[in-house]
Amino acid sequence: MNTFTLSTIKQGFTKFLAISVIALGSTHAKTHEVGSTEYKLQAAEVIDKLVAKVFEKQKLPVPKQVDDAKFLRRSYLVLTGRIPTLNEVVDFTASNNPYKRDILVQQLINSPGYNSHTTNYFFDLLRVKETFNNNNTASPYHAWIRDAVRTNKKWHQIVTELVSAKGSVWKNGAIGYYARDKGMELDNMANSMRLFMGTRMECAQCHDHPYNAKIDRMDFYRLAAFSSGFKEINTGAFYQIEKALRDKEERSSYSSFVRFMKENVAYTSRQGMGSGRIKLPTDYQYNDGDPHEYVGARTPIEKSVRMSDRRDGDDGIKRFSKWMTSDNRRFTSVITNRLWKRIMGTGIFEPEDDYIEADKTVSPELMKFLSKLMLDLDYDMKAFQHILLLTKTYGFETSVEQVRATSYNLHGRQLRRLSAEQIWDSFVTLKAGNPDKLPLRQYPKTLTYRGNIIGVGSENMEAISAKILSTKDPAALDAYLKGLHASLKSSKSQPMMMKTHTSKALTGFVRASEISSPAPLGHMLREFGQSDRELIQNSTEEPNVNQVLSILNGHVEKLIVSDKKAFIYQAISKESSVEENITKLFLATLTRNPSKVELIIFKEEVAQAGDAGYQNILAALLTSREFLFIQ
Repeated sequence: MNTFTLSTIKQGFTKFLAISVIALGSTHAKTHEVGSTEYKLQAAEVIDKLVAKVFEKQKLPVPKQVDDAKFLRRSYLVLTGRIPTLNEVVDFTASNNPYKRDILVQQLINSPGYNSHTTNYFFDLLRVKETFNNNNTASPYHAWIRDAVRTNKKWHQIVTELVSAKGSVWKNGAIGYYARDKGMELDNMANSMRLFMGTRMECAQCHDHPYNAKIDRMDFYRLAAFSSGFKEINTGAFYQIEKALRDKEERSSYSSFVRFMKENVAYTSRQGMGSGRIKLPTDYQYNDGDPHEYVGARTPIEKSVRMSDRRDGDDGIKRFSKWMTSDNRRFTSVITNRLWKRIMGTGIFEPEDDYIEADKTVSPELMKFLSKLMLDLDYDMKAFQHILLLTKTYGFETSVEQVRATSYNLHGRQLRRLSAEQIWDSFVTLKAGNPDKLPLRQYPKTLTYRGNIIGVGSENMEAISAKILSTKDPAALDAYLKGLHASLKSSKSQPMMMKTHTSKALTGFVRASEISSPAPLGHMLREFGQSDRELIQNSTEEPNVNQVLSILNGHVEKLIVSDKKAFIYQAISKESSVEENITKLFLATLTRNPSKVELIIFKEEVAQAGDAGYQNILAALLTSREFLFIQ
């Protein structure tokens, strides 16, 4: 992203400023085009008024606004997952433009950094890993999610495409949502209800819900019936080929190749649209059904949708996805609350995946308005977040009382430690400069087998998978696979660039979104709480011994402090005074100037240690609580 300069303001945001003045200066409520700047500003003003009502009712003073430096740092961390560079800090704080905060958030929410940080967010939500359960590649799923973020795909469209995905993962990456839970269809349904509807049904897989009288085991199985009956495509032909190879007792390179292709093509395919019927399990123990009895699909909450108990249907998942995403207050409320938490730091209701009716929240008016706003925006997540960023509420100071409060009352921002990804990407910024200029992971539709790209000529995996899944005759499929296998030998003569053009995760100093998902054990990301991608949003900000050891002896020292070529050290110059150099270190790490006392202490450090004193200062700043928390 370009640095924040006055030339950028003049070139890109003249119109924005003009209409902002008009909108903010208006004293009469007007109907503006949904999504327009006027609409966003007016919506932000309504949110602030509803929050102010809460303060008035609870007799709370209005929190102060953060200064420009804190606003800048907070916005970079919340939207792009990193601290600003020294140049970005200097340019922003030097600007006297009265609308620079609004301009900043508009820049950041449309930057590559936003895409990167939002990709991390979705990988965490959807438990995205490098491979599916059979160790087959999940790269098409990765690519689909990244593209959804890049194009700002609407939330209800994302959910519909995930839940109703069919075909080949190489053609439709959304298939990965089911391939991720292959063989665990009931768990997948429980995850869907928790993720998209804020309704926890894991317990109801085995027994009536102990804490929610409205959810019982029958409810769960009736929901699972919507997606029952899905199958893989063309696995029968693969089984015939594998059986023939076993009968010949052939354990060759080709037999391994057949298994590899089955797992990476047929295994990650999906056909059918849900029968709408399911058998109750052997251990079903309640009076409303018998073991092995067929029950039809039915929704236990919100509006009622049901299918036949007596015959299979062919549109179960279509009905389910429509029920979930159309005129469903839970669906709307849950994503609204998730995004409020992403921007404001705490959900209006917590946990964010445990739905609470608007009337039971701290401000029913606010919750209802936000949900209506989400509907009006047609689930445009970027536009919704942009409105929140334009509010005065977003700029409230961090509240110590709010940290200690047992429930969220909107009175200031809760103090939160940076996520593992925010810490890592901030370190990368100090190490390498603007991380948006670093290499990005690529996702070509290719697949390698033992180091060789599969395919003949210009064929990629989309074309290959289409051919494999449509070839029903085992003999014809066997012949095609043998041709692919034979071509692997000749691929050794292909240029090295072609051989390495795969979707492998990047390593080294790149953004967290470009590293493997999750990062390897022992990596700084994992030690600082990155999710293992086994459970929904399984990351943690809790401290542990490994983090302390990493700070004292490991990552901070090795990655940045002891590397004299780190980008941060380019700001330190012998032509500058010691005070100026110390100030640059503070601006680049904490986004503020040092205090008089800090200057005295750190000038003495440089006087005693020489240039090594700057390294000691940087180490102290990076291990401080001020650096590790969002103010």
